[in-house]
Amino acid sequence: MKPNVILTHYAFPEAVNLLSSICDVRTVRARSMRARADLILLARHAHALMVVTPERVDEFMLSGCRNLRVVACAFRIPEHIDIPACTRRGIWVTNVIARTSDIDAEVEAARNILDVLGGDTPRGALNAVLQPAA
Repeated sequence: MKPNVILTHYAFPEAVNLLSSICDVRTVRARSMRARADLILLARHAHALMVVTPERVDEFMLSGCRNLRVVACAFRIPEHIDIPACTRRGIWVTNVIARTSDIDAEVEAARNILDVLGGDTPRGALNAVLQPAA
C-alpha cells in the first residue's frame, strides 16, 4: 500500500508528480470550515502533509494522526504549525522558504516528504530534537 500524502492546496504538477511516483496524493483546499473538517478527516490516515499555504496544523488536528510522519511546509514562516506538538509525536516539520507560487519550494518540500518516508532525515527540519545524536 502506498503512503498517503495530503496537500493543503493545489500544488505545481512537478511536485505532485514527484510525490505520486510512490504515494497516493490528495488535495484539500482548507480555506473554509468545511474544508478544514475534510482536512482533519483525511489527515487521520495521512503519512505526510504538504502545506503550501499557512494552514493551521495544531494539537486538535494531530490528535487523530497516528500515521503522520512529516509536515512539509513551503512558505515564508510556518507560524501556524505547532512544532512542539509535532515533535512530541515524532513528526518531522520541514520548511522551504517560498514566495507566492514558488515551484522550486514545492518540489523541495515534496523531496523532504520522500526523504522522511524513505527513512532519511529531511533537509530543512525545524524540530532538531528528532535528529539523531552525533
